[in-house]
Amino acid sequence: MRGREDRLEWLLPPRADMPPTQFANLIIRVESKSDVPVTSAGKERILNLIIKNIRTEVPNRFQTINQASPGPSTLNATVMIKRYEEGNAFARLMLAGLGQIHIDADIVLSEEGTKESLAQYEVSKTFAWGGMYGGLTDIMDVEDGFAKAVATSIVGRKE
Repeated sequence: MRGREDRLEWLLPPRADMPPTQFANLIIRVESKSDVPVTSAGKERILNLIIKNIRTEVPNRFQTINQASPGPSTLNATVMIKRYEEGNAFARLMLAGLGQIHIDADIVLSEEGTKESLAQYEVSKTFAWGGMYGGLTDIMDVEDGFAKAVATSIVGRKE
């Protein structure tokens, strides 16, 4: 196994008649399945990283992000975390491939008013390097790359 595996895959390609790029406002929700051990603080941290990446990648793309009254022309992005495993730093330190870190999620883009689905993506991030690098890397390091991939899917690009 390579030390890092990243995947962004379309589950439902963007609709040609309603591309995500046409929306002026954005609402992002980060949720997790009930059996996934990610805390509220972890979800908030991931949400903030996604917003930061969107503002960095396309600073003028959205008039508002996560405002209480976003108005018309609002894109809704729901990030459903399906897998969140911190792994084991000691195991990674000992041997590459052991103690892996994983974050997997489905991202559903919809029109806020009608809730009509526009696109769906799956983002997967895996970290499995060994040695000192593997032992010093933690879930928060992987969250940053995960958030960047999610931001890329929201703004209508594919890595």
